Amino acid sequence: MPHEPPEPGYLLNELGYFDEPETAAALAITPKTLIEYRKQGIGPVHIELARKIMYSRAAIAEWLAAGGTRAREIVES
Repeated sequence: MPHEPPEPGYLLNELGYFDEPETAAALAITPKTLIEYRKQGIGPVHIELARKIMYSRAAIAEWLAAGGTRAREIVES
């Protein structure tokens, strides 16, 4: 029986990394909003891998626990 190659990016997903569309969908926001959050420095911590922005499950959880977009307001207070 031939072995099928894995889906592209399967390892990143297994390690808990998501691209911008996946992250935006999980947060119930548009990818455009997530991009704006990133540009303004108010989004979850991200990494750039092969010119692709990726977010870890842990970074998303930390961002949400800190208050999401309110996190910067809380830190600056």
